[in-house]
Amino acid sequence: MQTKPYSSVAAIYDYLMNSIDYGSWADYIYDIAVYSGVKITNVLEIAAGTGKLAAHLKDRFRNFFLTDISLEMLKRNNDSTLPKVCCDMKALPFKKKFDFVFSTFDSVNYLMTKDDLRKFFLSVKNILAEDGLITFDVSLEPNSLKHLRYLNRHGEVNGITFTQISKYDKRKRIHMNRFIFEYPDGKKLEEVHKQRIYTPDEIFEVLETTGFYAMDCFETFTFRNINPKSERAQFLIKHGR
Repeated sequence: MQTKPYSSVAAIYDYLMNSIDYGSWADYIYDIAVYSGVKITNVLEIAAGTGKLAAHLKDRFRNFFLTDISLEMLKRNNDSTLPKVCCDMKALPFKKKFDFVFSTFDSVNYLMTKDDLRKFFLSVKNILAEDGLITFDVSLEPNSLKHLRYLNRHGEVNGITFTQISKYDKRKRIHMNRFIFEYPDGKKLEEVHKQRIYTPDEIFEVLETTGFYAMDCFETFTFRNINPKSERAQFLIKHGR
């Protein structure tokens, strides 16, 4: 079984996310921007994937930049009006400052250690304007437990069959998704995606070491404070004062 792509599988990941209501999610991100009261000129989306969310937001913000660690995903976005940069979220390569920085769909959960989480915060701190805001969501343990059965699935896209095997290690708090892709000529590709399921308190603890503070922490898609049953948490972060 191959460990490097035999052919692009970005289309399959797009297919697996077809159920996402990007328009409503974009509305929520925009509402957060308005709620924050930040005067916004430059916007940065981290882990933007193929830019589906940006398509709903680009007309609401000026100077909109996209980043993702996957060049293959960024290449699937053909919008020439959106500047795109392939980079690691822990080492953002910008010299300019951004007023509003955001990341969605639990991309922060892919930071597997607290040290990586801290590097991410410090990287954003370097490019966040003095009065700027960063907002991101994380998947919490109730989400992993609730959707585990649904995430074990298989199907076919463009002649490529896929199988997704999803497991959650409650002791280590690691959610693993294993994808097996089989091409029409019989060749196979396997990818393993791991996410660390942080508690909100763990994220608050790391924030305290970076000079950031949490302006708010909501249940994602709402403006209600999180509770022990929350499936996702939406953090609104600013420079400390």
